[in-house]
Amino acid sequence: MRYAINEQRERIQVSYSGQIAFCEICKSKVKGRKGDQRIKHWWHYKRKTIDCDNWSESISEWHLKWQSLFPKANREVVLTRNLKSHRADILLNNGTIIEVQNSNINFSEIERREEFYTKENNLIWIINGNTLADKSFITKDKFLFIQELTITIPRTINTNDEYEFSRIVKKTIKHPEISKLNNDDTIFIHKNENILIFKLQEKDRIKDFYLIEVQFKFYIACYFEDLYGQKDLENFREKLKIEQQSINYEIIENRIVKKYWRKFIDKIKQPVYIDNLNGINQDQIYNYSKNEIIIKDELISKFLKHV
Repeated sequence: MRYAINEQRERIQVSYSGQIAFCEICKSKVKGRKGDQRIKHWWHYKRKTIDCDNWSESISEWHLKWQSLFPKANREVVLTRNLKSHRADILLNNGTIIEVQNSNINFSEIERREEFYTKENNLIWIINGNTLADKSFITKDKFLFIQELTITIPRTINTNDEYEFSRIVKKTIKHPEISKLNNDDTIFIHKNENILIFKLQEKDRIKDFYLIEVQFKFYIACYFEDLYGQKDLENFREKLKIEQQSINYEIIENRIVKKYWRKFIDKIKQPVYIDNLNGINQDQIYNYSKNEIIIKDELISKFLKHV
């Protein structure tokens, strides 16, 4: 516990060992601890326990560093709901709570914390990679896409006022053979509502395009016939376009290799940022929820707009 209340109702930190103040939650007396081998903190000396908040954890230098980026009023803020009180590590003025996590916690506590904090607030977790993922690291994967297949569904059929291209598009995307192209190894783009684009890697490359063109046109024309009959079917087939071209498109994605990775991290439902992760620079932080490496100061600046 970093802060307690003095007799003047001021939030104070420990100035010397043995100093007496009052807990913000239970109002009982707490005593200050301070020394060369420990980080100064308050403890409930009459209860023989560090804290009455059962979510409280030992304070680390890393923990203090993050808290100290924010004004005193936003640090270690007591929240009470349904007669239960807990200290949020950081509470921004827009209601966002930042939990700064340095030690391992069990799955059930993750659920309780997220349920408690997200009833009225947004929640963000910042995890210390040095203690919770100390052998894990970020690496880069390269993916080369060499072929692009485009299916263009006619937007209009001039001789058919009942025609709705969106109905054909929905059925086309779900077709068992066509949907195989939309897998974890391809890039699928739905463009201008009526154009379906598939970017393919070498292993998914279409070797016999003429065969695929004939098959896909047949599948899609059958959908048109089911909906509108044979009238205008040939007109539809003529306007339906299936094309392919060679491309040289490379993307690079972050991939985290998990070693000595604390499993509770994957149970967190709210956004997670990992600090001090191997494979990124000291001025960077890893957005685990979005698989993005970002500049740490930019994230902090974003937070500081709300204090």
